[in-house]
Amino acid sequence: MTKRDYKYSENVSSAVDIDGIKFSKSEDYGIYVHIPFCRSKCSYCAFCSTTELGLQNAYIDALEKEILSFGRIDKLTADTVYIGGGTPSCLYDGAITRIFEALGKAFNISKNAEITVEMNPESCTRELLTECRSCGVNRVSMGMQSADDGVLRAVNRIHDFKTYLSAIELLKAENFDNISTDFILGLPNQTVADIEKCIEVAGAHCSHVSVYALTVEEGTPLYLSEYRPDDDIVADMYDLACERLQENGFIRYEVSNFAKNGRVSRHNSKYWRCVPYLGLGVAAHGYDGDRIRYSHTTDIKAYIGGAAVEVTQLTDKDMYNEYIMLGLRTSGGISREAFKARFGCTLDERAGNNLSLLVRHGLLIDDGASVRISHNKLFVMNGIIEDLMI
Repeated sequence: MTKRDYKYSENVSSAVDIDGIKFSKSEDYGIYVHIPFCRSKCSYCAFCSTTELGLQNAYIDALEKEILSFGRIDKLTADTVYIGGGTPSCLYDGAITRIFEALGKAFNISKNAEITVEMNPESCTRELLTECRSCGVNRVSMGMQSADDGVLRAVNRIHDFKTYLSAIELLKAENFDNISTDFILGLPNQTVADIEKCIEVAGAHCSHVSVYALTVEEGTPLYLSEYRPDDDIVADMYDLACERLQENGFIRYEVSNFAKNGRVSRHNSKYWRCVPYLGLGVAAHGYDGDRIRYSHTTDIKAYIGGAAVEVTQLTDKDMYNEYIMLGLRTSGGISREAFKARFGCTLDERAGNNLSLLVRHGLLIDDGASVRISHNKLFVMNGIIEDLMI
């Protein structure tokens, strides 16, 4: 079995090997597995993905080796697993099974674990769902992006809205009742009616919704087309989406995420709470819950070849700024008690006068136990967060 090399980047003061990255048996980890394959690349996508499906077998071989390398340490426990991409549903038959068999050998997967697989409508089949069910998958994230076929074509999505609806019906027929969906605000030619249709469908069929404002990343086809969304229109769409989702029974628990009946994403919540998670596969990131973050190469062929992992040690400043940035994304905000337990001082002592100023101006709410961003200011949270950073 090949041992992948974990190395520190230059700003790290001391070096440890993989066995020294403070993996703790007392923690319940989240596991993220990245699948970088897509049948077609969306024009806005800047994620690590490829349409070279011929690399799949070699990639799954390398991924399996990485997963099994964790068997060298006493088995860690995971209570969430998230297979994302890319498009995991476009993998060859049996690939999902191989991944979960390796995970089962290397980790203790909790009986009540939340296990999610991302899918696209055009590759959601009965055979795939049968395979996922046999692997313990109990949550599916299905990409909608838009309910308007013209908008979908404009960004090179290869499904239409009818295919999306058929995939949702298939999920329900196969007894998947924890379905997340996502759509994007600010796509070319998008209208308010499209947003309302997306929410209507999500309200009827889904337990979780992610709503993202379009970011046109440099180098993507959409960027090269010179399309740029109107920030004011996108902000109005976001306000409308929040209002309509609430009317449909969804509670916003993070700036972009809404859940019915308490079905928040347990896996993604780990990121916002700064607790440990493992990243497996190309471009994946991991965190030990304390000072160590690591990341894989974004070069798929280099990953297959066993490229080293970059490991970075966070400074006190890094840890504070990350905690502020991630905590204030959530509706619960930052617990004063949790902050003091983590940093050994109060939030007021660390944030200084900026905290009281932001509260006084109505940008932050301080109820004595926690500090959070006012719900009507979440869409413009970046400036507020920057004012609290050091």
